[in-house]
Amino acid sequence: MNLHKEHGKPLVQRVLDQLVAENKLKEKINGKQKCYVANQDNLPTSSESELVELDQECAKLTQTLSKKQEQLKIMEAEVRKLNSVLTTQEAETKLKQIETENTEMMERLEKLENQTVLVSAEDKERIRKTHEQSINLWRKRKRMCMDALDSILESWPKSKKELFDDIGLETDDAAGVTFPKN
Repeated sequence: MNLHKEHGKPLVQRVLDQLVAENKLKEKINGKQKCYVANQDNLPTSSESELVELDQECAKLTQTLSKKQEQLKIMEAEVRKLNSVLTTQEAETKLKQIETENTEMMERLEKLENQTVLVSAEDKERIRKTHEQSINLWRKRKRMCMDALDSILESWPKSKKELFDDIGLETDDAAGVTFPKN
């Protein structure tokens, strides 16, 4: 079938039988099927000394391979280490950035040590009032939200926690947030 009808089955069968008779092929019968394989007795074989030499060469090559793999691991580790280190240019820019931050911090420290007023009384009062207003708005909005949720919960068949999970609501208590004390 695979010869695309170039050669007929009887011809192929005759040639195979002839090769079996010449001891070039071996025939194995499995039920109605015949399987033909090359006779390996006709293939050249290596002597014991050649096999020992091949085994020794294989062992040497295996050792060489393991040494090369170890060297490769060491070199890859060194490359990773070098890639993680800053370049000279990056280190210089980072140094300049840190120096400017340091001078700013030193100036601020000097002002604090000299007890220089950094925030005026008017600014403090404005900030305190804004903070108070924000806290009051927070309490008001939380109360309004909880009132709306309580009215929903009256007809809700599941628990309060399940409702919060379903709508994706995170409470102050769940987030660990409490109202600041005045």
